[in-house]
Amino acid sequence: MASLVNLANGDRLNLRVEGQILLSESIKNGKTRQTQKEFASVGEVQKACVKKEWESLKKGYVLQNANAKAGEASLHVYIGGGYTGALAFAGAGDDFFVYKCGGYKEGGALDDFLIRLDASGAVKQQILLPKPLAWQVERAGEILLLDLDHDIFKFNPQTGEFTNVFKELKIKRNGDITSCVCASGEAAAFVAYGQIYVLRDGGFSSLGKYKTDSGCGAAFCVALSTDGAKLALSCKQNEIKILSTLNGEILNEIKDGFGALSDVCFLNDGSLLGREYYNGGLVFFDAAGSRQIPVWMRGECAKAQKICVSKDGSRLALISYDKARIIDLKSGNLRLSFELSHVVKRCEAKFERINGEEFLAVRTDYGCFSLYKI
Repeated sequence: MASLVNLANGDRLNLRVEGQILLSESIKNGKTRQTQKEFASVGEVQKACVKKEWESLKKGYVLQNANAKAGEASLHVYIGGGYTGALAFAGAGDDFFVYKCGGYKEGGALDDFLIRLDASGAVKQQILLPKPLAWQVERAGEILLLDLDHDIFKFNPQTGEFTNVFKELKIKRNGDITSCVCASGEAAAFVAYGQIYVLRDGGFSSLGKYKTDSGCGAAFCVALSTDGAKLALSCKQNEIKILSTLNGEILNEIKDGFGALSDVCFLNDGSLLGREYYNGGLVFFDAAGSRQIPVWMRGECAKAQKICVSKDGSRLALISYDKARIIDLKSGNLRLSFELSHVVKRCEAKFERINGEEFLAVRTDYGCFSLYKI
């Protein structure tokens, strides 16, 4: 059963499927109205239920399921559609900051926002961004680090203030229009316009420079290890550099025939997982940089559209369109497989913890923000 509530006025809607019948229970102003409709098949009634749920979400209702089982949604909130590649969000304490496309104002200016949600799905705040197009938002300690159309900003949720990091560090744009941010615990880093910086103890320090090759294009990624001591950067085809975040020393260079990567992440044992840009194939390297094929990386788990790892590096989510697979990296087992709702072609996903429970948070290109019980 899907239970939805309009947090603004308390109206409720319960949807339930029984065989080929869709049962709807609407509660408004203390009055209950029940309807039912029979469909030609089970498949059709399931589609009708999803459609009714989506129409309600767009009208301001929120799906809440406090008793969600593993693989089930505990929350759906309508945010609105995103630009291709701009589905950014980050958790911060008990809240979530989710990017929303605001649209064009009179005169052609574009206003975009961060929507601040609590765990119930209630909108606490709508924050105007200093620049449109949020490609990435990552949490580092008490601040958020944002890539706003290749400009890097810090945001303090406590004060509501944005800081242009480029102006703070006097970084100048050049012809190498690349940028990426990453975070791990209290540490964060960004790479942009040929320069690498790491954030520690509230301040940025330079780790050096990089150069992309002409074949890299949109395939460009960076990641911090779980302890924040290492940074992995892939900005050239068939190459990953591992740098020390203390002094910028190149600790390792991995060169193999994996082409261009668009995702990379460290696992808890120091091994590294990447996703190939063109075909979604996964590549895995042990802590020494030797290419391996772990037992779980076979069959349906050999490719993905999106990868993300839990904060302790022990669980991995592989997402292909509207299918999520959760890998327990300690045992190497496929722990959970489930469908994602309200996805057209792609989504952004991250592991988040709320009141000690783990969820997969998902922002879809159809305009939904969701939490799935893990």
